[in-house]
Amino acid sequence: MKTHDSNILIVEDNQAMRKMLESMLIELGYHNYCAAVNGLKAWDRIQDGDVDIVLSDYLMPEMNGLELLRLIRQTRRFYDMPFIMITGADKRADFMRSIQAEVDYYIIKPPNIGLLEDLLKSVVARQKNPSEFDKLFSNGKYHYLNKEYDEALRHFEMASQARLESALPYYYQGLIYQQLGNEKKAELNFKKSLIIEDQFISSLLALADIYQTREDYANLANCLAKVTEILPDTFDVHIGLARACIRSGDIERARGHLSDAQQLAKNNADQLQEVLDCYIDAGLLDEADLLFGRKVQDDNHEKTIHFLNRLGLRARKMRDFSKAKHFYMNCLRMDPQHKTVNYNLASLLFLQKDYEAAESYLKKIFRLYPDFPEAIELMDAIKQKLRQ
Repeated sequence: MKTHDSNILIVEDNQAMRKMLESMLIELGYHNYCAAVNGLKAWDRIQDGDVDIVLSDYLMPEMNGLELLRLIRQTRRFYDMPFIMITGADKRADFMRSIQAEVDYYIIKPPNIGLLEDLLKSVVARQKNPSEFDKLFSNGKYHYLNKEYDEALRHFEMASQARLESALPYYYQGLIYQQLGNEKKAELNFKKSLIIEDQFISSLLALADIYQTREDYANLANCLAKVTEILPDTFDVHIGLARACIRSGDIERARGHLSDAQQLAKNNADQLQEVLDCYIDAGLLDEADLLFGRKVQDDNHEKTIHFLNRLGLRARKMRDFSKAKHFYMNCLRMDPQHKTVNYNLASLLFLQKDYEAAESYLKKIFRLYPDFPEAIELMDAIKQKLRQ
């Protein structure tokens, strides 16, 4: 077996898998290898400057393979380092994210020694004899990372001509025009990349950022909807799409994506809170109440009162006064003397022209908070109505 001099870094937290890869490399004649248990350790090793090729798992603690890949691609010293990603066969989302982050090659677990041999040969051949496209694109990336945008644009334009089927040069031209503040040219180049590769997630997300800034929620929703077709199991995309639908007034569509986001959040407290906030923003108060009771509510009464009071305020804004009163009354069952809730209920009753009932709730406030200015102002308005 021919011996190869490339220094390969294996990044894998599973010891058995790491040993398997080491054995495969030895069998293939690659004796110069080292190992790291996660992306953070691998990055420390890469910075020593003697790594030629990275062979990395996707899912690892502290820093995963995708985070490591992005760090390499965004660093001037290592941006064109060959990177082979390894992940589970059912991880389509991982695959798509890796492609967008410019992984060179991809291996599905369990790794096949024949495929690994072919990929390593391809990597080494590209290093020794890069294509015209590889040289132009690499030079474009170098100038881009050095913020030499005119030169970067020139090389990316030539790269797009050298390989007409590649979306990457147009994507990077879009990024440069964004940096230069030319939003129209940025949008045009992102769209060109999508003509070539309609599932190019990075361009879809870049366009989504542009539409978010413009508050163009219809186009934002369309972009994110295309992303969900490619990556259906991504919480951030579903919650972003739900927000866009809420802003554009498509509440039923928002409801569906919030349901998906809720399932993806599982028991993640921060993500569940995002879903809860979106339900309230959308006026889907029953769904918010149900989610809170199932996943968020605990023994903290003040937290529950704060939540129910929010529902009451939203229902009042929607002019669903009976539902608002229902939420306020639930609050007062836990804390009959709660200043804010009593005031909000009194304000609601004032709107309903039930002045005597509103007055009674304000009197409850004054027993403990005689100097509450908003309540004083509301009481003056009630007394004026009662005198009429």
